[in-house]
Amino acid sequence: MEESSWHGLDEIRHFVIFGASYCAVGYNSLEPHPTEEEPLGVKFPGAITWTEQDGKPNWVGYMVSKYLADRPAGRRPLVFDYAVGGDAVTGVHRQIHKEFLPFAGKKPEWAPWVASDTLFITWVGINDCAFAKEDTVKPMIDRLFEEQQYLYNAGGRNFLFVDLPPLNRSPAYRNKPFETETPPAYVLWNTYLKDGIATFSSAHPGVTAMLFSSWDTFTRVLDNPIEYGFEPEVVGKRNGPLWADHLHPTSAMHDWIARDMVAFLTSQPPK
Repeated sequence: MEESSWHGLDEIRHFVIFGASYCAVGYNSLEPHPTEEEPLGVKFPGAITWTEQDGKPNWVGYMVSKYLADRPAGRRPLVFDYAVGGDAVTGVHRQIHKEFLPFAGKKPEWAPWVASDTLFITWVGINDCAFAKEDTVKPMIDRLFEEQQYLYNAGGRNFLFVDLPPLNRSPAYRNKPFETETPPAYVLWNTYLKDGIATFSSAHPGVTAMLFSSWDTFTRVLDNPIEYGFEPEVVGKRNGPLWADHLHPTSAMHDWIARDMVAFLTSQPPK
């Protein structure tokens, strides 16, 4: 049986990210390669971050600049973030096959990643669920894990998946009724994602596949806004302190996401 390549967050130097607007920094394979001085490959905090204004980091920027910033030279994180606003699982396919595998995926001199120092992070699904029906969600999840197989074949062994936040509490969904007998697509997505992680892990004994819950982070902040620095009267409004628009979190909310994600990864013991 293949041994685990998860030796704890401290051993992870290469972060490879796929997804949509919540993760995007405007990087692609034609940009300069990430370096310790410019860990995103593009100028910090990114060419576009989908927060309330340009120049405000999302969780990716906070992760490297705040929560992992104390690492010594030679161990600082390098981020290959292929996420694109508006993308769905089909976009993740493009990100993997057109952006990552032909370039950094080949482990060139400028990206000499190995299984034990690399974490593949995927956070996608909001755009998939926008028009999804009950019987179309699971096929999307199945496709998502088919794409993860290509990362595994390339040498990936450490995977982090992020579930969807409680979208009914965003300005886009507020007061929008749902069928009581049928869970909304984003709830089904989270259920099938969890199942998919278990199936993927059992099929690949050397894999460490983890689930970070953005649902839990958003719920905790929305339930206790004052504790997290948000005024309760406006916490659910667009163009407010938590929601930059109808669906995208502000930079301040991204800070809490980064904090919780790093805390979660830190809590995962080496195997």
